[in-house]
Amino acid sequence: MVATAPSPTAGVVRPGVRREVRVGLVAVVSLVIVAIALLLPVWPAGDDMGSTHYMGLLAANQPWNLLLFMAVPVIAAETIAVTELVILFSPQRAGRAVRALNRYAGLIGGFYFLGVFVYLMKHAVVPLMTDGGWRGPADVIAVGFYLLGVVPLFGMALMEARVLGEAWDDQRRLKVHATLVGLFLVVAHVAMITGMLDPTVLGWQPTHAMEDGSQMAGMNH
Repeated sequence: MVATAPSPTAGVVRPGVRREVRVGLVAVVSLVIVAIALLLPVWPAGDDMGSTHYMGLLAANQPWNLLLFMAVPVIAAETIAVTELVILFSPQRAGRAVRALNRYAGLIGGFYFLGVFVYLMKHAVVPLMTDGGWRGPADVIAVGFYLLGVVPLFGMALMEARVLGEAWDDQRRLKVHATLVGLFLVVAHVAMITGMLDPTVLGWQPTHAMEDGSQMAGMNH
């Protein structure tokens, strides 16, 4: 009997299998988050102050809306930013705790904001587009840039789950990661500044509903 050399792949788990498992887990978690966000009921709105819908969202149901829609994603992003600086400028001093905090803040922040994105698309963006309820350019910019935050935040979550950039070296991963953090902070601040702006500054004309259903221009609720 002629002995044959063992196959070089014998007993070795293919990297592709592990990647497929990760992709599958990320897909399942994402679908669960999307389903929960779609099933959640709309929160009651507060008094209409004639501001942008971004500001109205944060001002309603105090302090919960402020915590859920602003504090959680911003704190996650700033935690990533601070730990990222430590890893970039003091890699030898960045211990396992700092790196773990950076990674899990990215994972939690990304998947959390995916749920926020889906929830607001269903309960805010779609109704506003259907009813024509936008309050001028300031309103569209504020809400649009806020929701754009899902791109960098969820992108970081995909990186931390090793679904995106699995083959990248550490230096490239850090550069892309830092770029995504910066991108989120930019879009978040654009949304914040524009959201605080009086929408009439950019041309929106408020109307007041009369008892007979007609609209009177130039009055806030």
